[in-house]
Amino acid sequence: MTIKDTKPGEKPEHNIRIFQERLKYLKRGQEYNKADDIPKAVECYSQYLNCLATYFSVDEKKLSPTLFDLEKDVAEMLLISHVYWDLSKAYDRSPNLRIESVRCLDQFVKFTVGFKYQYVNARMLRNFIRKRLAHNPKAFKQAYDRIQVESKSCYIATYALGDIHPITQQFRLLKTDLNKSKPGRSFIDFYYRISPVIINYLNRRPKAPLNIFFIGFSRLILRMLSKLISPKYKL
Repeated sequence: MTIKDTKPGEKPEHNIRIFQERLKYLKRGQEYNKADDIPKAVECYSQYLNCLATYFSVDEKKLSPTLFDLEKDVAEMLLISHVYWDLSKAYDRSPNLRIESVRCLDQFVKFTVGFKYQYVNARMLRNFIRKRLAHNPKAFKQAYDRIQVESKSCYIATYALGDIHPITQQFRLLKTDLNKSKPGRSFIDFYYRISPVIINYLNRRPKAPLNIFFIGFSRLILRMLSKLISPKYKL
């Protein structure tokens, strides 16, 4: 998606020119939002999103992570998620714009689930809910629950056993049940806080003795835990 990766003739010059101006609108939107000038912030944020939509030749409502390079464009997708987050809060202030608020929340979730910044976004949403700042709290709670449910990442199990291993699938089912209770959700939050840090550290040192030990030890522990939970989560 980055300009340097765009082949000559791949995108119309008009689209590329608009794309190059997107960050100007984003910066203005952030400044207006910080100054609590919400109408102008909404206008600039909308222009930023429309720049992206024009570049990809889609309607703004059709913006999706599938349009981006999931590795090279993580920083841009984080920005997009935060723009939709600010828009959802802005529209939430008006009873006549609640539907648009929910739509922006949906986009926020799409640009959050499965990415390395997921925990940060989920915590931001949770804190907003806890402070009771939402005029339509049900919609924000549903968005938070969606992030918890739709995220299928079981970082340690996936790293040690693989994405399609039966034990990995078991722990995904367990996570769904844990998400139904407050203590369970607290555990999930803690897990998502530490496990990505561990896995990212090990990924940078694939041949280190610590990595080999971690995989072996994790497999042993996961198999033991699997036997304990297998009666309920047998696949």
